[in-house]
Amino acid sequence: MERYDVIVVGAGFGGLTSAALLAKAGFSVGVLEASNELGGCAGKFDRHGYRFGAGATVGMGFEEGGVLKRLFEELDVELPPMTSLDTIMNIYTPHDTIHYYQETERWFQEVDRVFPNRSEQVKRFYNEVFKIGERIDRLLLDLPVFPPNRWRDWPKLFKYVNANSVALTPYLTQTVMDRLKAYNLHQDEMFLSFLNGQLMDSVQTTAAHCPAFLGYAALQTFHKGAFSVEGGLATIAEKLADSIKANGGDVLLRRPAQRIVPQVDGWMVSSRRERQYQAGRVILNNSLHNFHHLFEDSVHKQSVVQKDDLTASWGAFMLYLGVEDVYPGDVLYHQIIQDQNKPLSEGNQFLLSFSGKNDRRMAPENKRAITISTHTEVAQWWKRDDYEALKETYTERILTGIEQYFPSFRSTIDVLMPGTPVTFERFVKRDKGRVGGYIPDGRFSWLKSQSIYTGLEGVYACGDTVFPGAGTLGTSLSGWMVANEIQKS
Repeated sequence: MERYDVIVVGAGFGGLTSAALLAKAGFSVGVLEASNELGGCAGKFDRHGYRFGAGATVGMGFEEGGVLKRLFEELDVELPPMTSLDTIMNIYTPHDTIHYYQETERWFQEVDRVFPNRSEQVKRFYNEVFKIGERIDRLLLDLPVFPPNRWRDWPKLFKYVNANSVALTPYLTQTVMDRLKAYNLHQDEMFLSFLNGQLMDSVQTTAAHCPAFLGYAALQTFHKGAFSVEGGLATIAEKLADSIKANGGDVLLRRPAQRIVPQVDGWMVSSRRERQYQAGRVILNNSLHNFHHLFEDSVHKQSVVQKDDLTASWGAFMLYLGVEDVYPGDVLYHQIIQDQNKPLSEGNQFLLSFSGKNDRRMAPENKRAITISTHTEVAQWWKRDDYEALKETYTERILTGIEQYFPSFRSTIDVLMPGTPVTFERFVKRDKGRVGGYIPDGRFSWLKSQSIYTGLEGVYACGDTVFPGAGTLGTSLSGWMVANEIQKS
C-alpha cells in the first residue's frame, strides 16, 4: 500500500494544476487517472496518424497575466510553442459570417459592419463586459473559495468586501439578458443568436439563464487572445505531469479510483487489481457526477454533494476528422449556427477546431486534424436500439451544415470517427458522458454551484462541476484554489 500526503483522482486540468502546485510546495502527491491519457476532456487520443483533441476546446489563458501563463510561471516551467491568433473564430449564421476578432478596435469595426442598426449599443455592452471582466479577474487573483456552501465559509468572504467586489453586486443578481435590456439589445435576434452561441460554448447556457458575472467573465476572456498550442492542449497537460514528476510526485495512468474509505488518519483509495493508496487528503477531479459512486452511502450522506439527474448537464456529440489540408491556416476555430430560431444544440450549432496548419504533432504532412463538438441531451444516447441511427443522423446533420460554408468538405475527409456521451463514459470515465459542468438556470444559480469543499474532512473537489466551472481556465482555477487551501491548512 502506497502512502502520499495528497491523492488526486483524475488527471484533468484541475487535478494536474493542484498536483503540480502541491508537489512543487513539497507535498508527496499521487495522481490516479482512470484512462491512459492526460488532460480529461481537454486531452487527446491518437488514431490513424492523427492526434485529436478529445474536446473542441479553444486555447486561452496564455497571454500576460492569463491563468495558464501565471500557473507556468509559478511552477517555473516553460510553456510549449504556440501562436497567437488575431481572429478568435469565425461564426457562420444564415445571415452573415461574423469575424470574431481578439483586438477590441477590430472587433468594434466588425460590430459596425454586422450590427449597423445596433452597433453603438453593442459596443457599449462590450465596454461594460470588459470593465466588469477586469473586476472579476482582480477578485479571482486572490483565489477566493466561492460560493459559500457551508456556514463557516461566510466569514472568510468578509476580507473580499471592498470597492471592487461591491461594484460587482449588480452582476451577481442579474442575468446577461437583464443587462442586454439595459442596452435595448434583448430583442435583436441576430445579436442574440451570436451572443448565445458564445455563451453556450463557454458557460453552457444562453443569456436568459446565465448569471451576468459568469457570462461577462467568459465573454471578456475571448478578447484576451486565442492561441494555437503546438500539439494541442494535451501538450499543456503533459507539461504539468512532467512538473509533478520532476518534484517527486507520481502520475499513474489506468488507475481508476473505485472506492474511497475513511481511515483514522485520512483516506484510503482503492483501484483495480486490489491496489490501495493512502493519503491525509484527497482531491477529486473526476466530476461530481461520479461522486456518489466512490463512497459508501453512510459517508456520502455526510457530504454537501447531492445526487443529481441527467438534466443537470449537457453531453457532447463529437466528430473527429482527418482531412486534406486545403483550408486556410489563419482561422482555426469555426462556429456554425444553422437555424437561429432553434435551440443551439443537437447539431444545429457546433464548433470546429482545426489543428495548426504546420503542426506535425497533430497531423501528417498536407493533412489537418479537426475536432467538432455540439451540445446534446444525454439520456437519448443510452437507448441502445436507437444509438447507431442517432449517430448517423447527427453526423449527416453536421456535415451538411459544414458544406454550406466549406463546399466539397466531404471529399477532403481522410478519417471520420463519431463520439457520443457513451464514448465519454467509456474513455474519459464521465458518468453517463456528462461534460462541461452544470447548466446555469437563472440569475442566482451560481449560489447552487459547488465550492472546492465537499463537506468531508480532507476531501476536496475541482474541475468543471466546481466553481468557477467549465473550460480549461475554470478547471485550472478551481485546482489552484484547492492547492492554495491545502497549503494554508
